[in-house]
Amino acid sequence: MRGISKKIFISILTSVIVMVTMVATTFAWVGIFTYASTDNFQINLKVSELDSNYYLTISSTGEKKSFSDSISSIEIERQIVNNRYDNNYIDKSDTIIENVFSKIKLSPVSTKIINNTFSDFEEIDFNYSNLKLDPSNDYYKFDIYVSVGTKEGITSETTGINSNILLTNLEEMLTGTLSTGKFLNSNPFGDLPSSQVNDILKSIPDTYTVNSKNACRIGLSFYEPIEVDKDYTGLETPVKSLIYQGGNELPSYDNNTDSYDLGGCLPEDQNTALQELKVIRPAYSKLPVGLYQSKLTEAMNRNDLTISEENSKIWDKQDNYKYLGVMNGIQTKIKITVFFWFEGWDSDCLQLIENNPVSLMLTFTSGIEE
Repeated sequence: MRGISKKIFISILTSVIVMVTMVATTFAWVGIFTYASTDNFQINLKVSELDSNYYLTISSTGEKKSFSDSISSIEIERQIVNNRYDNNYIDKSDTIIENVFSKIKLSPVSTKIINNTFSDFEEIDFNYSNLKLDPSNDYYKFDIYVSVGTKEGITSETTGINSNILLTNLEEMLTGTLSTGKFLNSNPFGDLPSSQVNDILKSIPDTYTVNSKNACRIGLSFYEPIEVDKDYTGLETPVKSLIYQGGNELPSYDNNTDSYDLGGCLPEDQNTALQELKVIRPAYSKLPVGLYQSKLTEAMNRNDLTISEENSKIWDKQDNYKYLGVMNGIQTKIKITVFFWFEGWDSDCLQLIENNPVSLMLTFTSGIEE
């Protein structure tokens, strides 16, 4: 590694990782019209501090004295349950929270970002004569707070710390289960000309393998950093929001696992899940195109990010935001709202992925500049 200048040493958090691990035995829903259980969902959040003068800390409440190296899973489960049920379980015991959480069922939903804010999630359910798009709470939502600490403590003399936040350990960020099965009929794209459909889709055999993670989405909303001893009011709006997809935007094939990624939110004529839906519910083909096309187009235009190095920087200190770190003894924190859902317009939403677990592990690092 090349040397790091003195200026860089005091302006970034060096070699520091905050690890947020969510192991989710989340049973994916099937197609674009059924429900799923989320039993045995386990969450662990912790900080992995490396040998550094500065390090990141995390909290589930944002209170100054609550920042540490870990957050218990029950704290996150409590947030998810109360976000879903309008704070009806704020004062309930851990046992009750765990029991309620284990019974949550998710249906296929979709959302969009408007003015850096996630819009209401909508349930996507095709029945025999219509398309149901009702507001839905079938997603996970919880807040975490990130701040900084130093080995020597923070005094009025501490200054010059302004941090990026990047995602790292990307290969472990979202993992799923491989499942092998068949098209309900033959490959619906096999006889179409290459000018009309992706060659990967045309090449899929009748028996093929997919990964359950590819139908998942992770949303992150970031709020302007504030001083660590102050509180967010709840009236703030995010300054930026991002969506990451479990798979690729376009169909692809993985030689190592002999599995197919069917792509993200694709047009209907290349969307495997929508083609499957036509077989299961023939009446769908008779629905007016305008009934659903605008919603599908919205999802296609969200610009969901792939999980890759080029998309790993989620908070850039060079942007015109308040610093995340310490300046002249004043320490700040940032609120990050995390969303997790199954995307209702994703091409991988097939019967084949039903009841297959997906695991999410978010690992944050401040980054090292050389």
